[in-house]
Amino acid sequence: MKGFGKALSRTPHQLTSRMGMSKKSTDAEYNDWERKFAAVESASEKMHKDSVVFRDAVTTLLTSGSSFSGSLATLFSPIGAEYDLLAKFPQAEATVKNISAYQRLMEELRDTLAPELELIDRQIVQPSKELNEICKRIRKTCTKRDHKLIDYDRHNNSLNKLRSKEKKSLSDEKNLFKVEQDFELASGEYEHYNNLLKTELPTFLQMATRFVDPLFHSFYFMQLNVYYLMQEKLQSFADGKYDLERRDIENIYLEQQGDVAEQLDNLNITHRIASTAKLLQQSRGGAGLSAKPSIGSKAALDRKESVGSSYGGRTVAAPPPPYSSSAGAASAIAGKKAPPPPPPLKPKPAVAPKLYCTAIFDYEAQAQGDLSFSAGDRIELVERTDSAEDWWTGKLNGVQGIFPGNYTQVD
Repeated sequence: MKGFGKALSRTPHQLTSRMGMSKKSTDAEYNDWERKFAAVESASEKMHKDSVVFRDAVTTLLTSGSSFSGSLATLFSPIGAEYDLLAKFPQAEATVKNISAYQRLMEELRDTLAPELELIDRQIVQPSKELNEICKRIRKTCTKRDHKLIDYDRHNNSLNKLRSKEKKSLSDEKNLFKVEQDFELASGEYEHYNNLLKTELPTFLQMATRFVDPLFHSFYFMQLNVYYLMQEKLQSFADGKYDLERRDIENIYLEQQGDVAEQLDNLNITHRIASTAKLLQQSRGGAGLSAKPSIGSKAALDRKESVGSSYGGRTVAAPPPPYSSSAGAASAIAGKKAPPPPPPLKPKPAVAPKLYCTAIFDYEAQAQGDLSFSAGDRIELVERTDSAEDWWTGKLNGVQGIFPGNYTQVD
């Protein structure tokens, strides 16, 4: 709460100083040293982060190399025991023979570099972390000095304002005495921190330079040692096994790969199988679009004008007109307007009987939208074609899907 109260009391002065309505003190010598310290502070933080990243990256590299060799050994070991891989694929002879040695090499390399990584952590990462912590403590002192400068400026402005007032009241005289005391206190605290930093910052910057110089050389030689050990191990493995004169790694890879990629593309097991439901939907959608007549087409007009319509092989006669008058009745009621005909009765919707089929074979769904069933299940037919070789739509136990019609027999 005390710090919050001080921050609240400094706010008016900060606002007026930003708008140029109040005087703001500055010290060019301190500003120069603070700028140099800010550069060292930023560099120390970045140095610590980069050293941690390097240590973790080398650890990840070794772990990934060991895992890679283990994966290769897993791929080739069961095949070699069950299948004569060398006779079938002689170009893989070097890989099959050397994979175990490579796996041992990567494990040995990880064990060999473990002390080097511990040394990097102990002599690079931890010291850079300590330097970063020291910079953070100095930054807190700089922040406190800035706060004392704000207090100094605001008490100084208040004091000058009261002193410049021509007619002072009794209250002004009392306030002047209090403001003078506050100014003296704020001036003493500001001068203490300002002079302290101007004295100590140059010494710290010199010490930081002497600290960073050997740190850089140590880090350089540690990196060199890591790379040298890795090269030595890998070179010893490659001697007599691989041609290291060629540097075009990409061309070597493509030459050894050959037409393997094309052969993989031609395998049916690598092709994605489309859902049978989707194929059936596309087939029905295409058939429906080609068979559905438009509203104004000649076929639709002919259907309306025909006397009877055919549905399912049955001919249904057109209904008679709702009302007609005979000639005798017309003469008897001559001169009278005929009553309007009664409205036609709405026909009851015909309920189509449900069709069922019985499964004669088991079928397990191959894709989303298929209907699974067992031999003997009675399936309700939702939609079917005339050919049993097509896919039909049915419902079983509340689940609707498509299935091959030749797996069932219509009841």
